[in-house]
Order: sequence, then structure tokens, then C-alpha cells
Amino acid sequence: MRIKINITVNRAVQIMLLYLFFVVTSTALFVPIFAVFITDFVVGATLSTVGFALGLYAVAKSSLQIPLARFLDKHIGERDDFHALIIGAVIAVLYPFALLAVSKVWHLYAAEVLAGIGDAALMSAYYSLFARHVDKGAEGFEWSLFSVGGLTISSAIGGAIGGVLGDIFGFKVLFLISGIVNLFVLFILFFLYPHLDGARPTALPPFTPIPKNPATKQ
Repeated sequence: MRIKINITVNRAVQIMLLYLFFVVTSTALFVPIFAVFITDFVVGATLSTVGFALGLYAVAKSSLQIPLARFLDKHIGERDDFHALIIGAVIAVLYPFALLAVSKVWHLYAAEVLAGIGDAALMSAYYSLFARHVDKGAEGFEWSLFSVGGLTISSAIGGAIGGVLGDIFGFKVLFLISGIVNLFVLFILFFLYPHLDGARPTALPPFTPIPKNPATKQ
């Protein structure tokens, strides 16, 4: 009996999945223990401060993301999506570096609003581009890669590493590493540009370790 498995992920989806994996991993370095940083290192901060900071982030992101997504959908082509993606990615670089300078409550609030704006731009464009470039017939698989690899596994890896590094080196090292990682992976997105506004990319050999055409005989 011959078992054939043909799993391919086109280049545009590969690039977006790779970017998302590293960005979520780098953010997860400090997010699970972020409340500890706020209450211990921000002057005058309490648990209420944590709640208000998260609320400001959510309000900023929610208020902008849906209108921006509608705006991007109404414009033909993917160049505007790419520009919004880059703006969001740049803010994702600035956010952890901004946290290095946080010492007062209003600094924290400003940083969270900035993060909300950045994530609104990043994700409204990301979802649009990802949806357009998913391979026909592999939608469930590739969206599952987005969910499991880009969000779940990356969060677990980042949280585990961040907890250990935070114990040893403290929060500032986590923010610094996160900012540096985000800066490097920002450049990955520029490899996406040649794949915009064209026909759906031809599926290319998948990223390791997914084989293209393995076969076993029994």
C-alpha cells in the first residue's frame, strides 16, 4: 500500500507565518508576567492600573482595527495592506523599547495606546493578506498553522523562555530582546512585497520539517 502526502504552503503564507511566529514569541516573553512589572516597577501603580492599561490597549485596538479593515477592503490591490502591515510592524518594534522607559503610570498608558494602534494596523492588514494568499483547498490546514503555530505554540515558547530569563536577568532584558527580535523579523515582511497584487502564488516546497512528497511502502 502506498501512502502519499502532498502538503505545500506557498511562499507568501510561509513569510507571514514565520513573521507571526517570531513576533508572538517575542511578545510572549513578558506578557504573562506583565502585571508583575507594572505593580513592582511603575511608580504609583496598582492592580487597578493593570486593568486600566489593558483596557486602554483594547479600546485603542478595537476602535481602529475595524474601520481600518473596512478602508483597506474598499481599496483595490494589496499595496495599501502592505503599508499598513509595515506601520504596525514598526510600532511592534517601538513598543517593547518604549516599555524600557516606563516609570510613571501615564507612560504606561501611552505605551499601551501605542501598542493598540500598532496591533490594529498590523492585524487588519495581516488578516486581509493572509486570507487572499491561502492556498485553495488547504484553507483549514493553513489557517490552523496560523492558529497553532503562529499563536499557540509561539505563546507557549515565549512564555516559558520569558519566565526563565525574567527570573535571571529581569524585565529590561526581556523588553530589549523582544524589541531586537521584532526589528529583525520586520525585514522578513519585505520578502512578501513581490508576491502582492498578482495571481495566487504557485505552491512552493514547504518549510522544514513538512516533506513535499513522502511515500512509504508496505
